[in-house]
Amino acid sequence: MIPQEAQPSTNNDSQLWQQLKNGSELALGKLIKKYFNLLQNYGYKFVRNEDFVKDCVQEVFVEIWSRRQSISQPDSVRAYLLSSVRKKILRESVRQKINGDDKIINIENDLKFAEFSPELIIIEQENTQETIQKVSGLLNSLPKRQREVVYLRFYQNLERDEIAQIMGVNAQSVSNLLQAAFKTIRENWSGLIIHYLFLINFIS
Repeated sequence: MIPQEAQPSTNNDSQLWQQLKNGSELALGKLIKKYFNLLQNYGYKFVRNEDFVKDCVQEVFVEIWSRRQSISQPDSVRAYLLSSVRKKILRESVRQKINGDDKIINIENDLKFAEFSPELIIIEQENTQETIQKVSGLLNSLPKRQREVVYLRFYQNLERDEIAQIMGVNAQSVSNLLQAAFKTIRENWSGLIIHYLFLINFIS
């Protein structure tokens, strides 16, 4: 079983987006209701300040509404929103010069992606506390960008192109990051089978 933190994008996202572009406040409200918590959780993995993250998510929706007539139709509404929140947090962190304290972990190129919690890790062999802690430690030992790409792929179930859009890199870079994460995991714990880390077609 793969961890499901995200609400899967449904086929009506595109319809809601088009209705939003046409001025439907109801469509905007439905998108906010569907994605607000997901976006907050994602933002909080960068910034340990609930109010700051909440404000950033709210501002993203405000900006989308204000630009609704000129905004384009994204291939994936969920990926677009995640990308927008990520960029907003980076911009606002720099603009407000909040850094080096307990409110903002770090910014721009030094983003520290939040750690994987043991309760989110599902493994195929016996789920002893020791094993879960070991898996958690192994994932948390990955470099920050590898942790982020693993999170987006296996906790948010996003495709490679969507992750590339969110992180502002090309699809090959996403594959390279995943391959590097696989290599580290294989080298450090070759005997463990982790369900969501063996989707070879995705990283090929």
